[in-house]
Amino acid sequence: MSQLYDDTFAGQSCPLGADAQQIADQLRNFGDTRQIMGQWSFAPTLNYLGLPQRYQVPPSRQVISLAARYELYEQIGFVSPALIFSAPGPSMAAYVVAGLGNEQQQDAFFGQFQQALCWSCFAMTEPTQGSDAGAMQTTATPVDGGYLISGRKMFIGNGVIAQTGVLFARTAPGQLGINAFLFSPQDPAITRHRLALTGLDGANLALMQFDNLFVPAGDLLGQHLKPTQRFAQSAMATFDALRPCVGALALGVARRALHEWQACVTPTPAQSQRLSQMKRRWYAAYRAASMVCQQADEQQSPGESPGMVKTACVTLADEIVSLLIHAFPADTQPVPAALWQAFRDVKAFEYTEGTRQIHRLNQSFSPRQASQECR
Repeated sequence: MSQLYDDTFAGQSCPLGADAQQIADQLRNFGDTRQIMGQWSFAPTLNYLGLPQRYQVPPSRQVISLAARYELYEQIGFVSPALIFSAPGPSMAAYVVAGLGNEQQQDAFFGQFQQALCWSCFAMTEPTQGSDAGAMQTTATPVDGGYLISGRKMFIGNGVIAQTGVLFARTAPGQLGINAFLFSPQDPAITRHRLALTGLDGANLALMQFDNLFVPAGDLLGQHLKPTQRFAQSAMATFDALRPCVGALALGVARRALHEWQACVTPTPAQSQRLSQMKRRWYAAYRAASMVCQQADEQQSPGESPGMVKTACVTLADEIVSLLIHAFPADTQPVPAALWQAFRDVKAFEYTEGTRQIHRLNQSFSPRQASQECR
């Protein structure tokens, strides 16, 4: 299987464009994100990623499958995960708007990406509650013509530069009281702060403070659906689709670490054996997650939950990068900066789309797991 790993990526050209690494390096220096990304030859492709077929320009452009998106994310992770965290496009919000929005709302939201590069955000996680929807504290109070939204959101990707997005807030107590809204992140009622990070240099994660943000009633998503369908149909569809892709980013970082290590070190026979073992495990995890994405594309029940797929990929990637750091010969040269960067970056994925503890709890309490244990 180590040979399969080598064969998979041998001589592979970068589909992200010859300028991808240069753009990633500029992002890490905390330049103007929109200006830098606007120079990237692949940015227009990401700007359309997630748009339903009827909004693709030209109309002949095909919506890529989840399996293809998974492969793309791994390739982005190899160059720099900061690229996807800083990319234009509807991103996570696309799933919510496509699933909950009426025709007018979808036209308004997706139309922005047809005109020019546009950045979006997905405001759900909170500083003290995380992504625990049942404990969500951000409120949407009904007023004449709409809602006043107050609260705070944390770890919001592209939060400091986004021009549009989806915001989750509570309109009533309980799970059925959580709703999604279209909103403008640049509204003066919102205060945005870029978060300091130890990894993912250049990413625009933000803390957002909402002080009586007025949102028109027409921007409440899912009004044509039952309350029982709204949150489950929007948030869970988003997370289930993108969790394997987060795992792909982590595997891309690990593959880059393997590449950098091998470029600097002539391995001993024992190290060569260990490298082969790492590559076998990497390839097995990569293929397993890819299979789950293919099953989702074919509307089949996945062999593994998306959360556990993400957990397996991230755990392995973290292990590989750490092993490579410790295996670097102390008497050769300083550990390459790219290897240290991978060490910092890979830690972020533990907290992206749910920690491993949450996914393991979900797995242990899932109806499917309970059914299997009863047999």
